[in-house]
Amino acid sequence: MARQHDIQYIQFYTAGSAAQKFDFATEKKTQPRPKTRKQSKTLVYIDPVAILGVMTAVVMMVLMVVGVFNLQAAKQKNAAMEQYVVTLQEKNETLEKTYKEGYNLEEVERTALALGMVPKEQVQQVTIDVTMEAPVEEMPGFWDRVSAFLTGLFA
Repeated sequence: MARQHDIQYIQFYTAGSAAQKFDFATEKKTQPRPKTRKQSKTLVYIDPVAILGVMTAVVMMVLMVVGVFNLQAAKQKNAAMEQYVVTLQEKNETLEKTYKEGYNLEEVERTALALGMVPKEQVQQVTIDVTMEAPVEEMPGFWDRVSAFLTGLFA
């Protein structure tokens, strides 16, 4: 084989005499895409004791709110009843005043004496003591005791 320098008809590169060199873009090695992983399901563990505690707290809060409303209603009823008592006392005082003005004590006493009333000082008082005999308890019969035993046993 001939050496490269021995060939004379081949001259080195002169402008325009050779084909242009194409610079082929060398394919870069692309990194492999990461494998898509299946998304793991997010599991939320629920503590039943904690849920029970929260539910109890919610129920107690609702009951407390209902209790506050009931307390307010009771206070309103109490205020209404106190006002009603005050009006009844005022009405009672006016009725007592009207009642006392409606009769004369001296006239009532004269009428009672005329009808036969006796003054308290003239009446003799006698006290009477009454004693009751203790009731005699009868002894229950055989069948009465058996029925009482069975009644107590199965009651």
